[in-house]
Amino acid sequence: MAVKEPSIIASPNRGLALTAGTLLAIWGVLGFFFAGEHGAAFFGDKGGLLWNAFLVNPASTMIWVLLAALLFIVGLGNTVGSRNANLVVGVVLVVLAVYGFVFMNTSANVFAMNTADNVFNAIVGVVLVLTALGADKQNIAALKAARG
Repeated sequence: MAVKEPSIIASPNRGLALTAGTLLAIWGVLGFFFAGEHGAAFFGDKGGLLWNAFLVNPASTMIWVLLAALLFIVGLGNTVGSRNANLVVGVVLVVLAVYGFVFMNTSANVFAMNTADNVFNAIVGVVLVLTALGADKQNIAALKAARG
């Protein structure tokens, strides 16, 4: 008996991958319009303000767009891939948040992150990691049992 891949609605990891991918894509694409303000370098501690809260430069917006693309691709794919991508992207965002909090007021802040960016990255990252580690266990077990 073949087990069908869970739909996007039935798989929390697939649904979250598409939702978080959409959010990161919006932040990234809109960020490109503001990233060059004040003569910001690609990697630099200065940037433009997105919605008067998020400090962005071209490097930070590029990271968000690339992570969004990864989440879209796997979210439309399968549950196991979505779980793995959510874990990887979540860890990357948490690391960016920690990096941002540590180097926020220094010249080492090459992604031009402020407190709003760091909190955003931390929240999205933690939600992705927790979902990857805690959700879809029954779906993944059923898929592995059907394959093996």
